[in-house]
Amino acid sequence: MKENRINLLSETPVTKAIFVMSLPVVMGMMVQVFYNLVDTYFIGRLNDPYQLAAANIAAPVFMMMMALAGIIGTGAASYISRCLGEKNQEQADKTLAISIVICIVLGLFTMLAGILLLKPLISVLGASAETFKFTYNYVLIILIGSIPIMCNFAMGQLLRAEGDAMGSMVGMLVGTIVNIILDPVFIFALGMGMQGAAIATVLGNSLALLFYCYRYASGKTLLKVKLSLFSFNRTIWKEIFVIGTPASLSQLLVSVSMIVCNNIAAGYSDIVVAGFGVSVKIITIGTFIFMGFAAGCQPLVGFNYGAKNLERVMAIIKKGVMITSTIGIILSVVFGIFARNIISFFISTPEVVDAGTKILRAQMLSLPFVGGQMLCRTTVQAMGKALPALFLSISRQGLFYLPLLFILNMLFGFIGFIYAQPITDVLMLIISALILLNIINKDSLMHNELEKVKMEGKLKLEKPRLESSHDET
Repeated sequence: MKENRINLLSETPVTKAIFVMSLPVVMGMMVQVFYNLVDTYFIGRLNDPYQLAAANIAAPVFMMMMALAGIIGTGAASYISRCLGEKNQEQADKTLAISIVICIVLGLFTMLAGILLLKPLISVLGASAETFKFTYNYVLIILIGSIPIMCNFAMGQLLRAEGDAMGSMVGMLVGTIVNIILDPVFIFALGMGMQGAAIATVLGNSLALLFYCYRYASGKTLLKVKLSLFSFNRTIWKEIFVIGTPASLSQLLVSVSMIVCNNIAAGYSDIVVAGFGVSVKIITIGTFIFMGFAAGCQPLVGFNYGAKNLERVMAIIKKGVMITSTIGIILSVVFGIFARNIISFFISTPEVVDAGTKILRAQMLSLPFVGGQMLCRTTVQAMGKALPALFLSISRQGLFYLPLLFILNMLFGFIGFIYAQPITDVLMLIISALILLNIINKDSLMHNELEKVKMEGKLKLEKPRLESSHDET
C-alpha cells in the first residue's frame, strides 16, 4: 500500500495522478459546498431576509478559523510532503505531532478570545440592528466549537500531504452528511433557526475529527500520530509557520474582504447583503473545485520537487491549469444563463432575487481565472518558497481586490462593487503565472549547473584512472 502511494506521487502519468489525488478532495469539497447550499436553502425557507443576511455576515468568522487552522495544515503538509520525497519519515512523524498540538492550542485561544470580544466583533462584521441578534447567536456557537472545527480542517490537509486523499475525503463526507441531516432538525423541528445551523456545523466537524483520529490510529496511514514526539524543533516550527502563514494570510484577507463587502453592501440595504450572500455561496461551487485540484496537486508538486524532478513538476502545473480553466469556463456559462433561476431556488423574495442575480452574473466572470492562480500559489507553497508565497497570498485580496473595491465602488457605485473581483482575478492569474515561471526557470538553471559540475568532477576522477590503465598497458 505504501509503495503504491509513493509510486502514485513519483511515477504515475501526470493527468491520472492529478485526478487520483484531486478527485477525492474535490468530491469532499463538493459535499461541503452542498452543505453550505443546503444551509442557505433551509435558512432561506424561513422567509426571513434578515436571517439570510446574518448568515452571510457571520461567514467571515468561520473563514478566519479555517485560515488559522490553515497555517498549521498548509505549512505542515508542505513540509511533510517534502520530507517523504526525501525519504525522511522520522522528520515527517515529528512534524505531524507538533502540528496537531499547535492546532489544539490555537483552537483554544481562538475560542476564548472570540467569546471575550464577541459584541464588538459582531458590530465590525457589519451587522445592522435587524441582523445583530441572529449573527451574535450563530457566531457564539461557532466559537464554542473552535477546537474541533480547526483541528478537523488541519488534519484533513495532513492526510492529503502523505497521499491519503481518500481518507481526507471520507472525513469530509462524514462531517458534511451529519450537517445536512441535522440542519432541518435543529432549524425547523426544534425551532432554533440560524442558531440550529451553527450547532449542526459544530457537531458535524466533531464527528469528522473523530474519523481522522481513527484513521491515524488504524495503521492505514504512512505517518503515525505520536504526541510524545512533540518538541520545539526549530526547523519544523519554522517550516510550518514560514510556509503556512502566507497561505493563511490569503484566507484571512478573504475574510477581511468579506467583512468589507458586507459593510459596503449594508450601505445599500440588508436585501443586498442577503443577495450577495447567496451568490457568493453559489460561486463557491467553482472555487471549492479549484481548491480541491490545488490541494490534490500540492503533494504531487512537493514530493517531486523534493526529489528534484522539475520536469514532472512543470507537467503537473500545466495539466492542472488546463483542467481548472476548462471547468471555470463551463461553470461561468451555466451560471450566466440560469442566474435568476438559481438565486430564486434559495429565496423567493423578489428584491433579493434581483440583487443576487446581478451579483452572480458579475462574480461568475472570475471562475475561468481563479483555478490557475490557486494552482500557481499552492505550487509555490509546496516548493517551500516563502517570500513569493507570501506575496501571492496577500496580493489577491490585499494589494488588488480591496483597493479596487473601494475605488470602483466610489466611482461606479453598485456596478463597481460587484465587478471588482473579476478584474482582480484576471490580474492575479497573469502575475502568479509570471512569478511561478521565474522560480522554475531559476531552479532549472541551478539544477543544470549542479549536474554540469558533477559531470565535470566525474570526468576528472575518471581521467587519471584511464591514464593509469594506459601506462600499465
